[in-house]
Amino acid sequence: MLRILCKVALSFAVSLALPLLVCAQDGLLPASAQEPSQQASAPPATSPIPEKLLVNYVEAGGSYESLSSGFGHWDGGYMRTVIVTGKNTWNGEINGQEEFGDSGVYMAAGDTYNFNSSWYGALTVGSSAGGFFWPKWRADAFLNRKWSERQQFITTLGFGYYAAKDVHRDRSFFAGSTYYFSKPWIIEEGIRFNLSNPGKVFSPAGFVAITQGRDKHHYVTLNAGFGEEAYQIVGVASVLTRFQSQTATLTWRQWIGKKWGINFVADYYHSPFYHRDGGSLGIFREF
Repeated sequence: MLRILCKVALSFAVSLALPLLVCAQDGLLPASAQEPSQQASAPPATSPIPEKLLVNYVEAGGSYESLSSGFGHWDGGYMRTVIVTGKNTWNGEINGQEEFGDSGVYMAAGDTYNFNSSWYGALTVGSSAGGFFWPKWRADAFLNRKWSERQQFITTLGFGYYAAKDVHRDRSFFAGSTYYFSKPWIIEEGIRFNLSNPGKVFSPAGFVAITQGRDKHHYVTLNAGFGEEAYQIVGVASVLTRFQSQTATLTWRQWIGKKWGINFVADYYHSPFYHRDGGSLGIFREF
């Protein structure tokens, strides 16, 4: 039944992507620089939503990842949207994914609220149906502060809670910063301190990201991540524990028309147990 639900979600995402492609060919469509969610067996060291991302858009696409050491492959489809209303920036996502021989659907929604010209915060919650690799539920909150006369320097503090579908529970603290140079460069860095239970396992991880580009043309982001993983669930009764891992991700968001474009992501993951490479391709449209 869960596998059928996942297939329905994948079909839903693909059916949304096809009309976007038709509109794109007619020259009607726009974009954003965020990549689709991947496996979340433990909270990843990724950045909160930066200001450079687009708003008032919808995006749909698919992904494929090849794994070594006999772990097979991952594939899936996703849809996301971001809508601005007053001081609120609402976001939503549905992601159907097949990994490690199982399949499931993850759904999340959140809001970024602008308190004033210097402070803004974000809260996102999500849950899933099927897929032992997806969380039972998770929540992530961030508080951001703009600094300097031009407000081009931003500091971020965050807290996350992750409940896996087995006994694992994670609590994490995030600290990071973003600096906007005179166009077209942006640099981000951050570190996440994660405490996993049972066992009170401490697993810090960090990332550095550089973005080049400008709105309505393109954004290219290179992201390097590194650190420790307390655990990773690779089967209903199979868990990898306490190991180092590294990631590298290239994201290319390209406007093709005035209000539409494509979002291409290529990534690589390495651990002592297996390595993974692949990516995703999505089509976005602004409204």
